[in-house]
Amino acid sequence: MITLKDIAAASGVSAATVSYVMSRSTKVKISAPTRKKVLAAAKRLGYEPNELARSVRRGHSNVIALVSTTGLASDYFYNIFNSICRTATARDYAVKVHALENDGPAALKMLVEQRVAGVLFHTSDFNKCRELALGLQRRGIPVAAVNCRANIPGCPSFASDDRGGARAAVRHLYDAGCRNIVCMTHRGTYDYIRLRNEGYRDAMRELLPDRPPVFLDGTVFHYRENTNPVRKLLENPAARPDGIFCIADGHAFHLYQLAYELGIRVPEELSVIGYGNLSGSADAMVPLSTVQQPFEEMGRLAAETIIDAAGAGKTSDDGITELPASVLIRASVRQRKTPDALRGGETAADVRQSKK
Repeated sequence: MITLKDIAAASGVSAATVSYVMSRSTKVKISAPTRKKVLAAAKRLGYEPNELARSVRRGHSNVIALVSTTGLASDYFYNIFNSICRTATARDYAVKVHALENDGPAALKMLVEQRVAGVLFHTSDFNKCRELALGLQRRGIPVAAVNCRANIPGCPSFASDDRGGARAAVRHLYDAGCRNIVCMTHRGTYDYIRLRNEGYRDAMRELLPDRPPVFLDGTVFHYRENTNPVRKLLENPAARPDGIFCIADGHAFHLYQLAYELGIRVPEELSVIGYGNLSGSADAMVPLSTVQQPFEEMGRLAAETIIDAAGAGKTSDDGITELPASVLIRASVRQRKTPDALRGGETAADVRQSKK
């Protein structure tokens, strides 16, 4: 078995220098020529590092954990996970996924025993992971949050600008000529719900100050029931909106079904925009305009941050990094050549009536 001493003899440097180079330590500055010479000697001799021994010396393994409380098969988790894996692989780290349910103490025990280098949390509600994250921090293991917002010090968060994305979605409806825009949301106290609702309110206040924000509850969307509020609204031509912003693509898909059943044409009579760019949105019966979130960039930044923190042997800085979300324009929003042709307060139905 090739040892560090063998590499030191072949490269003409000390065993300590070889150790610093092979462990990628930042504690001692090694010149680029020396580092290159050591690595070349290691490669020539066929050196294979003993990862177990290295983890003992470092105090942690080359594994980062991704702890999730959401469905592991969802589109957004898949995109984030792929990005984290690519980033980790490039830095000679591996990724372990743990689906957290209710047993936080057991998860803490397992992660500590496996000497993970750091932990990323992916959850709709960080409170579900709060005690686990604090327990890891007390043991010197850095933590970070991805696609959510942490509420503890020393835990950086990487999320999309949900408020700005919602504003952009409503602006897109407005620019298409919509003047009676409602928001299809759902119940809950999660940050993304609150922020997307706030973004809708912001846009309405700016663009249509004379129209109060209107929220439709799509939490349980039994659209075939006559008492469903969304159905009742769409069945009333006098009150029917000409644009609906859905805070999730799933709501938009349900809305499509209801519009089809009621004979309402999308986008000719009703423009719809979703949020999330889920699989199927581009191939729906009417390709869905939606807000695209930067899942890959979130995963990359989160992985780099946690690996850097592990290498430095210290906890991460806290704070929330919000990445911009962008509107994907497809066929579900009617496009107008002159979006400002409508006067404030008018709906598309008002204009069609005036032309008769």
